Amino acid sequence: MSNIQPLVDQILLFGEKISELITGCRDFYQLEKEVQRRSLEMSLGIFAWVLQEIDTHLMNARDKRVWEVVGFRERTLVTSFGELKVKRRLYRNKQTGEAKFLLDQALGWSERSRCTPRLKEMAVKLGVDMPFRRAAEILGYLVPGISPMAVWQAVQEAGEALRQEGESRREAVFEKGETPGGKEKTSRLYIEADGMVIRLQRSEEKRKEVRLFVAYTGKEEVGGGRKALKDKLVMSGVGEGERMWEEVYSGVASRWDMGQVKEIHLGSDGAEWAKQGVDYFPGAVHVLDPYHLNRRLVEAFWHDEETYNEAKQAIASREWERVEEVLNKAVRGVRGVRKKRIEGLWRYLKENWSGIITSPGTERLGTIEGQVWHGAGWRMKRIGASWTEAGADRMARVLSARSNGELEKYTSRWELRLAGQEHLAQAVQVEVKRKVEEAGSWLRAGLPALKGPSAGAPWVKYVLRELSRPSFELA
Repeated sequence: MSNIQPLVDQILLFGEKISELITGCRDFYQLEKEVQRRSLEMSLGIFAWVLQEIDTHLMNARDKRVWEVVGFRERTLVTSFGELKVKRRLYRNKQTGEAKFLLDQALGWSERSRCTPRLKEMAVKLGVDMPFRRAAEILGYLVPGISPMAVWQAVQEAGEALRQEGESRREAVFEKGETPGGKEKTSRLYIEADGMVIRLQRSEEKRKEVRLFVAYTGKEEVGGGRKALKDKLVMSGVGEGERMWEEVYSGVASRWDMGQVKEIHLGSDGAEWAKQGVDYFPGAVHVLDPYHLNRRLVEAFWHDEETYNEAKQAIASREWERVEEVLNKAVRGVRGVRKKRIEGLWRYLKENWSGIITSPGTERLGTIEGQVWHGAGWRMKRIGASWTEAGADRMARVLSARSNGELEKYTSRWELRLAGQEHLAQAVQVEVKRKVEEAGSWLRAGLPALKGPSAGAPWVKYVLRELSRPSFELA
């Protein structure tokens, strides 16, 4: 039988504290703050009671011939109510000597994680939007005692889960030779790649490039003259070009049936590592995205609008001889830095000419720059931000998961593995019904507020009086 007295005590204590607050608070801010604090304390007490009942149930239901209780051990969990200390029974296998906590096993508790899944989800969602210290400060209004390190740890755990998943897919395809098995059908794919340089800490290197990728099947109107990517898949990480492309291919091929894809347009800013993508996607055509091309033109001819327009028209004609004629004329009329920039543009155009004249996909690409900034840049390149290489990799992956609408999948869920779960719930319900008359008379006898000068107050009429009714049940 379950003992509901501690549960009743928690509710009564809450009512008593509310009574003290009503007469003792100086202003509404303090009243609201204290009611929240007391509510969280009561929630922690109820939560502790629930876990204690489950632990007792597991003790009674165990195979006593195999498992013996050797004592209690305390564990601290940081929950969405606050910090909770749980005493649970430690068992030893009489035959093998194995030790285990049946409660931990039944509730799916992670051995190392202190944060519960719900709190971790809250911490990760705040941690990807703002600095960890600021996220902890905001979360602290709801969950007292949470630290910036706890927020950081939650983000790291989610990022590590994403890294392991990506690496597992890559190994399956490129080391074990398995077929990715994508199910979605499309005849055309667009894949864009770009890099974002961030500052490093605790490393001999001062800077590192985060590689970002976005794959999609096209664009669609969303109103107001704006377009959105269809079936968008964002991936990112800190790694060498070849390894990242292997991970991207395995991720893309795990979603789409590559046998059905007839056209693949691969866009980049012309960086060598980004152009390597054509080696991983058979039949892919490299396209120099318009944004980076136009940026290079502006950098070279910001001082000469006429030559800028001539160069754009020459490039649009897809005639290399005409482009060289414009550049040759332009470089003869300048010196110093301006001359070096035009010569740099010349080399850039020559190295990426095949990507420029690939017209079928050119009009449709050029989205990666916005994805870089809105997907990761605003968080990872803010003023003063610096990262370890591993931390940057994990954060980039978490931000990508958020862009894909999949972040909740990686904040972990502790699956309940309670044998006889229905029996436990029934036992608690039966005990509540059995105790209801007794609890009702005890509540009325022990609560003078029900008949005193505060009997008409809302907290008495609608809380304590209802709790004291014999018909009161716990759902």
